[in-house]
Amino acid sequence: MPTEPILMTNPVNSISKSSFLKFEQCQKAFYFYKKHPYLRDKVSIDKQLTFKRGHQVGDFAQSLFPGGIDVTKTTINAAEGLELTKKLIENKTPIIYEATVAFNGVLIMVDILCLENGKYTAYEVKSSFKISDTYLKDACLQYYVLKNALTNLEEFFLVTLNQDYIFENEIEPKKLFKKRSVKNESEKNLPYFENQIFEAQLILEQNKIPNISIGKQCFKPYQCDYFGNCWKDIVTETSIFNLPLIDKEKLFEWYNTGIKTTDQIIENKGTKEIISKIKAAFLEKKPIIDKEKIADFLSKIKLPMTAMDMEMWSPAIPQINGTKPFEQLPYLVCFFDGSNQSNVYIDYIEDERKRFAEELIKKSQHYNSILVYDGTMEKMVVNNLIKLFPELKLELDNIKNKFIDAFEIFLGFAYYHPDFKTNFSLKTVSNVLLEGINYSKITSGLEAMAYFDQYRAETKVIEKEIIKQELIDYCQMDTLATFQLIVFLQECLK
Repeated sequence: MPTEPILMTNPVNSISKSSFLKFEQCQKAFYFYKKHPYLRDKVSIDKQLTFKRGHQVGDFAQSLFPGGIDVTKTTINAAEGLELTKKLIENKTPIIYEATVAFNGVLIMVDILCLENGKYTAYEVKSSFKISDTYLKDACLQYYVLKNALTNLEEFFLVTLNQDYIFENEIEPKKLFKKRSVKNESEKNLPYFENQIFEAQLILEQNKIPNISIGKQCFKPYQCDYFGNCWKDIVTETSIFNLPLIDKEKLFEWYNTGIKTTDQIIENKGTKEIISKIKAAFLEKKPIIDKEKIADFLSKIKLPMTAMDMEMWSPAIPQINGTKPFEQLPYLVCFFDGSNQSNVYIDYIEDERKRFAEELIKKSQHYNSILVYDGTMEKMVVNNLIKLFPELKLELDNIKNKFIDAFEIFLGFAYYHPDFKTNFSLKTVSNVLLEGINYSKITSGLEAMAYFDQYRAETKVIEKEIIKQELIDYCQMDTLATFQLIVFLQECLK
């Protein structure tokens, strides 16, 4: 075996971790990734923010082993990264960040590579609490490369966040993170990776798009980056894949036997009544309206009523004393009662959850019903506040008991419009049924969380207030949509 990382003559043609994981999911996606990257779907803002959070956690994990040299800081491509890593290893550099190493046509970048007593230990950092199968496969591939490129590799660890860590005044990296050896699993799977890499390289050499039909692999472990390309002529207005309630296994069973559009579905005695109704809704292009269920739901609402929506801040690296990684901190709640808007906004200079709880009680106490849409998060917030402040349990329980969740109507198909397809989110439902609901800058809770991070980091007063108002406008739009959906349902009974 070589005693130094192998320098490729053309790293552009190498197989990276990302491309290998695509090969594992779907050979066609792997081929597209390497040969036709322009076919890739546009990366959503939420996914971009998830990637960014992962990089932030990875960068912070370098504090576990301070003083290292970051290969990516002084190189602009893989070839330079390989060359610099080679020199650092030759010079016995004790700590290397983003070490770029290659073997057998596979190129990897290891988050942290440490040399101690002549032996190397590698660390791969993940911004999560648990080690998924994908993370494990990722690490095993890296081990395969390092094991063959370095004769003195001693150990390989996956590093995750510690869900039990509580922040107090200053981050303690060794307590914030925890590690798990993947050496044994990696050793067992060395022949597997050898074979898979050979198969992947063979596909590239054949220079032909693999003949693979759509299937469950399009969604596991994640929705494929080339979904739009492979599905563009499949998900038409009449496609069976627009139907809710039916699991993907059944849908693909239909698809593979020639049932590709809604009208081709053959009903029998075993067909559920709701499936027949959904099919009819698609064919007739008319909504399902169960007035009895809608009337029963609306009868639970007691006036005066208000719509409510919350926004959460959940930093991977805790910043507030007494909080844990990814702990969900409510920073904004908005109300709309049909004429009046109000809100509670928390800066979190310190732990202000008690003030949030007290303001929440104060703002909601005059209403007999609180309208929410998919109130899972709101219920969780109230339950967490009860645990933190048992002295407020009575008032907080009272808030929870006032919740009326409009999500039930749509998820329960008391009202279903075929334009919903399989999506019952507030934004989809309101976009189909309502007018005047427009989300401008912020379009998701994860994006709002990123805006809140910007708000906290902003030092200019005017810019800070602009960001704050944008967050309030976004949250308030959700309350407006929720309130108007109730009005819409009331109109359905007339």
